[in-house]
Amino acid sequence: MAKLLYRVVSACGALGYGFPDASLMRALEGRIDAVISDAGSMDAGPYYLGTGQEYFEREAVKADFHNMVVAGERIDGPVILGSCGMAGGRRNLEWMLEVAREVFDELGVRNRQVAVIDAELDPTMVLDALRAGQLQATGKGPQLDEAALRESTIVGQMGIAPLITALDGGAKYIFAGRSCDVALFASDMIRHGIDAGLAYHVGHVLECGALACDPGSPSDCLVAEIYDDGTAVFVPLDPARRCTPYSIAAHSLYEESHPQLQFYPEGILAMAQTEFFARDARTAGIRHSHFVHAGKPWPLSIKLEGARRLGGRRVSLLHLAPADLARVPADVPVYGRNGVQTQPVPANTYELGILIETRAATPEAAEKLASLLTHYLIHYGYPGRKATAGNIAYPLSPNLISFQRDDGSYGAVVPSGTRDPVFLANYAQIKDAVIGLVRAQFPDALAQATFRFVEADAERPVALVRTIDRDPARLAQRHTAEVARALGGATAGAASLRDLDAADAYEWTLYHLLLDERVIRDIMFPITYYRADGRQWTRTGEARPVYRDIGERGYRGNLDDRTLSLIANAMPASAAMAAMAAEAEQGTAQRLLDMAFVIRSKDAGINRLTFDIVFHSTVEYEAALRSNAFYAPNVAAVLGLPAADVVGTYFVDSCQAIKITIDRPNISASPDERDVFGAQQQATLEAMMIGAVTPVLSLA
Repeated sequence: MAKLLYRVVSACGALGYGFPDASLMRALEGRIDAVISDAGSMDAGPYYLGTGQEYFEREAVKADFHNMVVAGERIDGPVILGSCGMAGGRRNLEWMLEVAREVFDELGVRNRQVAVIDAELDPTMVLDALRAGQLQATGKGPQLDEAALRESTIVGQMGIAPLITALDGGAKYIFAGRSCDVALFASDMIRHGIDAGLAYHVGHVLECGALACDPGSPSDCLVAEIYDDGTAVFVPLDPARRCTPYSIAAHSLYEESHPQLQFYPEGILAMAQTEFFARDARTAGIRHSHFVHAGKPWPLSIKLEGARRLGGRRVSLLHLAPADLARVPADVPVYGRNGVQTQPVPANTYELGILIETRAATPEAAEKLASLLTHYLIHYGYPGRKATAGNIAYPLSPNLISFQRDDGSYGAVVPSGTRDPVFLANYAQIKDAVIGLVRAQFPDALAQATFRFVEADAERPVALVRTIDRDPARLAQRHTAEVARALGGATAGAASLRDLDAADAYEWTLYHLLLDERVIRDIMFPITYYRADGRQWTRTGEARPVYRDIGERGYRGNLDDRTLSLIANAMPASAAMAAMAAEAEQGTAQRLLDMAFVIRSKDAGINRLTFDIVFHSTVEYEAALRSNAFYAPNVAAVLGLPAADVVGTYFVDSCQAIKITIDRPNISASPDERDVFGAQQQATLEAMMIGAVTPVLSLA
């Protein structure tokens, strides 16, 4: 029988999502070697890096960390947080450290070694690297500009080296700035001698908490067990969840540009030979993943992210009469027409705008309730959910606008929208469930504020007008003019919210690899050690990360993300389209929506968008491949993109899935954004008609 080497629990998808106390306590019924959580991301936009603010409510972050510390004090191993404070900049990190001091004080944590790892980089060093040609693009944009970089807050995404160094230095608690989320989990495993291929793949599955389960959720815990036979098994802690080969394989695609290759500071995770297996009805595992030591720019390169302020932002949400919709210029986002995607709503498709509005005696109370309702709504898992990356699309970062009403009360509003037919069919129940969750977990929030969900569609259209400018007077003038242009002579309804001063607008200025090894080795990711006694932390020392080569040499598999598993042209495109049209006329074609149990879109970084389609059965998967509908030029035509913008379309036999990756039409959270997370761009694919299929039992 295989021997257990290591057992780790991922608390949740990101600190602040929340997770059941019962799940974490259930994990502690067995051996636990580490308690780990990713604490942030760049997905929510550049605002959080540029300002140093947190995305989640402080109360929610503190509650999650409190429970992690309770668990951490019961084990010998470490508690690790990365990308602290959301964006992982210096101010974000300090915000998280203050929360930690409070928790340590309240729980009476004494005599604990703490390591703090800074990820911020002086812009002057980045400018030097730019001039020396030591910044390498990671795809399209953002365009490098010296003036913009000089104004930017810049972080590097650390790999395993700083984390392993801190662990070797005796740290019980690690608070890291911007981090590769997978490295948070892989570092301690590799330090314990576990194969890097297995460690990185386990880390990728764990970094979103229980999202890799069926049903999945980032608001729950997940355990991984590593054995001496080279396998890892994933164990859900909620009895209502299970891990299957399908769910683990499908999650291995999540947020990545390629289904079988993932690129990290130290090398490449290659999953073409990975086996996914079931241990029993509720647990599943992996084996034979490889981590490859690669040539330049690996193993020593670091991805940099930079953000700077664009200016103040003013927003209006204009309620329109349906008859006036034709007057609104085509480029203005209108919920019910083009609020979720730039392309207008096609025939037989419905777009719903959802505006969450709150009212309270204080701005804090209005903001808290709006934020809670929003976070639950976007990630609420419901039966039959296909768009598992997020239920709604946000056009703004931050997504919430706070304001004062004419009667002196305070309000907050979050605009969002969706075209997902499965979500729409379940919307009434989802809304009730979300309200119930807030009522159960945050009753004070409902006691201190009121709310309403405002629905917008073609019969109740709401236009979104937003203006950005650094000069306040010019901002007001421009916004007035842009509102007038959007209305086209129509009158906005009484429910409209006009001239709202939203949070400042920020932009991404940097998303490049730094190739300067001197800066990486000698300057980046300094480690500071503290002795923690409740709120009192005494500085005890400093360290530099120790870098070492890891991974296989001489790997013979394909490491080209432009060719591995690429869907080839099965027959001339014209013949394929004609055949599909004939099948549709004969009634033998099916909607893609009916053939797959997952159809999701999601940002893969700030400059790419990826789609995952996981089919019900082998028959449906193979029919989709044979249809030629997913040959890259056909996908480009379906999505209305230039062919060059399709990075690749890939087949994934391990979970009967198709992955599509495209260059994002705009950089995430740009001024014209409609979907910051890229989580609601799949509607066009859902409506595709695919050739004849013989129904079979699901293999899920």
